[in-house]
Amino acid sequence: MDALLIGQNWELKLIDNVADSIRRSKWLDGDQKIGILQLSYEYSGLFAQVLAHRLTLTGVPMPIEPVDIPYKNEFEVVLHPDKLDPYHKLIVLDSGCLTGGNFTRIRSQLYNYGYRPQDLIFVCLACSTESFFTPDHCPLYFDGRASIVHFWWECKRPSLIDMYRNDENVYRFKVFECVLGS
Repeated sequence: MDALLIGQNWELKLIDNVADSIRRSKWLDGDQKIGILQLSYEYSGLFAQVLAHRLTLTGVPMPIEPVDIPYKNEFEVVLHPDKLDPYHKLIVLDSGCLTGGNFTRIRSQLYNYGYRPQDLIFVCLACSTESFFTPDHCPLYFDGRASIVHFWWECKRPSLIDMYRNDENVYRFKVFECVLGS
């Protein structure tokens, strides 16, 4: 299986695309009580931080509530309702969406807590065409049967990190769809 490696510059372009897409959707208009629900501490931190700054309506970054997402069957996902009480709307984000399981489980819990579908948007940077969940905003879809997504910060081989860090033209993979323009 080939690796779809997303370098640092490309990741930032993808985040900018998600921010622009959310702004154009008018979903942010009128409501100041919006939070970001960050799925997984280790994998989505950069995405959440940059998006919180890009989407600010007041000059103060949007608040971020991280959720610890387990590896398969490691533990049950727990959302703490008291942490969600201040927010009328949530941007639920995960860097990558392979199967859609994380988004599906979290959406169910948020619905059970009282959020309505229009109160939530689900965003990611890269989504497999094999996912049974379709995010509201995602700039990159890839063939999940032929490749797996890897971000520059999870690569263990420094030579690969250096090779891909500044040049997104070196990627060799099949991308189903990539939207980077306005």
